[in-house]
Amino acid sequence: MAITDQMTSKDVLMVTGLFLIVFIMGADSFIISPLLPAIERDYGVNLSSAALAVTIYALCYAIGSPFFGPLGDKFDKKWILTIGIGIFLIGSLLCAIATTIGQFYVYRAIAGIGAALTMPNIWAIIGDHFRGHLLNTIMGITMSALSLSIAIGVPLGTELAQLSNWHMAFWGSAGLTLIAYFVLLVVIPNMSSLPNQRISYLDSFRTLLTTHHATWALSINLVWMFGFYTIYTFLGTYIEQTFHDNTAQTGLVFTAYGISNFIASFFGGIVTTKLGAMRSVIINGLLSVIFIFGMTFMANTIPLLITFLILLALAQGLGVTALTTYIVNVVPKNRSTVMSFNSSFLYLGLTLGSLIGGIVYPHWAFKGVGLSAIAGLLIAVIITKWLSSDRSQSVTH
Repeated sequence: MAITDQMTSKDVLMVTGLFLIVFIMGADSFIISPLLPAIERDYGVNLSSAALAVTIYALCYAIGSPFFGPLGDKFDKKWILTIGIGIFLIGSLLCAIATTIGQFYVYRAIAGIGAALTMPNIWAIIGDHFRGHLLNTIMGITMSALSLSIAIGVPLGTELAQLSNWHMAFWGSAGLTLIAYFVLLVVIPNMSSLPNQRISYLDSFRTLLTTHHATWALSINLVWMFGFYTIYTFLGTYIEQTFHDNTAQTGLVFTAYGISNFIASFFGGIVTTKLGAMRSVIINGLLSVIFIFGMTFMANTIPLLITFLILLALAQGLGVTALTTYIVNVVPKNRSTVMSFNSSFLYLGLTLGSLIGGIVYPHWAFKGVGLSAIAGLLIAVIITKWLSSDRSQSVTH
């Protein structure tokens, strides 16, 4: 396995292919939302039944990811990745030709399983193949694909919904996946563990649980995502109710967030290299708290709200990139397992944020949601500060 701190032409192609896969799988979560009314009409079901396809995809990803993670530590990460992409590709193609809502559910589940097998191994491959400042840079560039999927996923889905056939979204997803699949098949080197380094499936879990501070590091992602998604989930509702914007105008606000987050994530690796991963998490976590407070208690006009939202997007892009870079190095020999749990914790944070926000918003409105988000991010900062101090003391002694 090659570990490098210099980019080759194959590395450029590899990063391009990984970026494209991350973008596709990220967009797959967002693009379906504006397609739901068309799916509802096509299959003759209500909106709740159509929306179940989103839930099924997310559940298969969140539940499957931890179980698939150790496979990348035990076997060749390249082939685990390509198998995962292949399963996702099959799921997308089947979604494009699904004729009943039942079939659509099953095919969305297949795509979710493929994503669960793929995404953790993308971060693990980057962690195995690159090092130093280049690792930080590549992690930031690849993670920015998720931000880009937020920025253009919803508008793209809206445009596709205007076409005569919503299935076009899945044909397009399958086509891009196929291109990236063949590129990665050629350029990614074999990444098998050495025979004396291979561990059993269950040992991957044991190592993660017994490694000093590993679970605490993962908990940072959990409470960070809880804080972020608590406010992000209900931001659109708040904007429409408070400023009486229509859905299209609200979508543009989220596009502004996505583009700003993409820029921050793209250059996040450079900032992580200069500040250090844990310091960057602490600084950007505190900045996120300040900007959420501004959005919640000071933004009484749309321009002011968008200003705070853009600033929040920048802080989140830099902070999450640094956090992922830190977590991918917590247990270097079990990167696939660690990142699979990281993905699961992310989705758990998203679920808890949406759930608790749904309870808080009707009673305490947007201010209650904002305070909940601030609490989550402050807890993330406190845990990071504690881990940072503890690590410094360990190095000193």
